[in-house]
Amino acid sequence: MYDVKKQARSAAEAYKMRQANITIQLAALLDAQRAHAGDAAKEPRHWGYAGDLESVEELLSKAVEALGGKPVTA
Repeated sequence: MYDVKKQARSAAEAYKMRQANITIQLAALLDAQRAHAGDAAKEPRHWGYAGDLESVEELLSKAVEALGGKPVTA
């Protein structure tokens, strides 16, 4: 990852750059989730996969809160 502060000429430009980076990371997260689901399907009795998702769920809740939102729980 590159240093946005050094690349951006203004706060608005840095904001747009970070938005783009977040969009890319969200797409990568969905790809990883699909692959993880495939692995979990091969070992349906392995609780580790559910634990992995618990960790990701907690991190996502913190990210939502960091942007002023309310984390969603099912």
